[in-house]
Amino acid sequence: MERRWCILTDALPTTLKIGGQDVPIDTRTSTALNCIRKMREDIPEEAKLIYLTSRLGLPRTAEAVAKAIEYLAGPPADEEKATAPGPPAFDYFQDADLIYAAFQQAYAMAGYCEITTMHWWRFLALLKGLPSDTRFMEVVSIRTMEIDPKDSAETKARKRRAKRAVALKDTRTEEEKKRDIQNAFNNLGL
Repeated sequence: MERRWCILTDALPTTLKIGGQDVPIDTRTSTALNCIRKMREDIPEEAKLIYLTSRLGLPRTAEAVAKAIEYLAGPPADEEKATAPGPPAFDYFQDADLIYAAFQQAYAMAGYCEITTMHWWRFLALLKGLPSDTRFMEVVSIRTMEIDPKDSAETKARKRRAKRAVALKDTRTEEEKKRDIQNAFNNLGL
């Protein structure tokens, strides 16, 4: 059995192995989120990759880009724990206020700097561990709740209204929307 990285027993990574060398990276949550934001922008791919490698302090190589994206995805997940595909349950930027408030409520963080300067993987672990009584987790629960076909019409309508009230805005570009529609059509197997 392959040994997986564990936040309780292993040091948080501060370098990425690129070309056989350990290259130091900027591990702050604010840096990771800025990289994620830039990767979503409607700009040329080359500009995204230059930004990504520059912000993390990496050389501009294909290997560095691959390692950077792997790092931003967080610690390797167990195969059984991988999330099912579907619409996102949250968005770092649209839900920033809720996430910040949840961290304050759950962990009594000293303030903005404590959250934005912590190691990205520590942030991800704390985010996963937020208790259900935070407003952020309540919103995530509403977004991901199932509408059972056996529910009464009134219950279905109430659930749909609740989902609409906390729905994420679609921030995809027109090109991304067209691509997603085409992919959905292609997956029908017709």
